[in-house]
Amino acid sequence: MIRSFDPNFEKHHNYETEYLKVLYYDLSKNYKEMYKSYEYNRLCTIMSGTKHVKINNGEEFDYTDSEFILLPPRSSVEMEIKEDTIAVVYEISDKLIEDTKKRIELTTEQEVHLSEKTIIKEKFTETIKEPLQRINHYCMSNDRNKSFLIDLCSQELIYSLIKNCCITLDPSKNTFDPVTYTLNYLKEHISENITIKEIADQLNISASSLAASFKKRTNMTPKEYQNILKLKLSKEALKYKNVTEVCYDLGFENVSYFIKLFKNYYGETPKQFAIRLTQS
Repeated sequence: MIRSFDPNFEKHHNYETEYLKVLYYDLSKNYKEMYKSYEYNRLCTIMSGTKHVKINNGEEFDYTDSEFILLPPRSSVEMEIKEDTIAVVYEISDKLIEDTKKRIELTTEQEVHLSEKTIIKEKFTETIKEPLQRINHYCMSNDRNKSFLIDLCSQELIYSLIKNCCITLDPSKNTFDPVTYTLNYLKEHISENITIKEIADQLNISASSLAASFKKRTNMTPKEYQNILKLKLSKEALKYKNVTEVCYDLGFENVSYFIKLFKNYYGETPKQFAIRLTQS
């Protein structure tokens, strides 16, 4: 069981599939914490006990095992446990929502939109409770196909949330993409040594999650990507400036590091490249 909402602890105490991350918490009476929902929607449930929560410094309420709350991305939650409580949180990927949307038929009146600000608090219906119970069962089972089965149940869960109007899907809505934001931010701050944590903090998401998504999309770390951007700019700058000037203008740590990167990427040193330019 997870006994805190520390995201580093969560990383090692959960069950995760392509569509869903399931997190179990065993929380003691009088426990207090503040946590964030990062870049994905979170469906928060209680198996036993009571939580008192204050969300985004605004709405404040208690909820029990008869209710669930749906948190939008980048929410902050102040939590107080009034009695020993077991909670289960389901982190819903954007891919799950999009894939489910593609596979179901909606009436013309239905617009499917997941608000980035609205906090949903609802009583459980059987159509929502049943897929959650099956997801929990498969998480605890030894079935070799449990990831597949959990993802099937998760689609049923999203469908039920849509049918119960907890989620509305708006095809015209552009989903915020943390990786695209990071790519643009690194380009705009090319001469600065930006860390992934600095960007993640701006987005209110975990650095490890952002780094993994970035690597999956680009096959590079953010640092490697920014270094390549700098190296490409350096070739133009070397036409007018010496190696040392170019190095520090682009925010490299030191000249030897810049020379090493340049040679590894282009097969010659910056000075050799500059000399070759003057001879051509």
